[in-house]
Amino acid sequence: MTILAPMSAAFYPDFAEQLAIDYAEENVTAGLWQADTALERARSSTQSALPQGIDTPDQYLFEIKTEENGETAGYLWFSNVERYGVRSAFVYELTVFPQFRRQGHAAAAFRLMEERLLEQGCVAIELNVFASNPGAQALYASLGYVTTKMNMRKPLNADI
Repeated sequence: MTILAPMSAAFYPDFAEQLAIDYAEENVTAGLWQADTALERARSSTQSALPQGIDTPDQYLFEIKTEENGETAGYLWFSNVERYGVRSAFVYELTVFPQFRRQGHAAAAFRLMEERLLEQGCVAIELNVFASNPGAQALYASLGYVTTKMNMRKPLNADI
């Protein structure tokens, strides 16, 4: 079984650094960022989005834990904000560590998140997924997410 535990201050620095590494890599793979500046750009993006770390208002950071022994199996970050009179959530990050994958933790974490968001009056959840991540796309589709828009890109220079 899976539980969501509020992210600890001790875990946050590791989360922020891994988040930056993963985000930089995904943007380089997608051809959106240059490799030599990607990591610093990703770190800056995280700092802008989470200026107060785990205490940033309207941002929810959780460790995904196993119920059996309380091990951290991954993490989940989402927001819950009101825009145009409607409360909706945005999932910024879901990561399950390799040794815990294919055990249902990601789907369970999403179901637990959905319960919280319904209690908070949320009417929808949105997220972005890189085209180079078919595993995530399959997970989200299995949970009922549908594509609402798609960005496309044609590089004109092989260096970018």
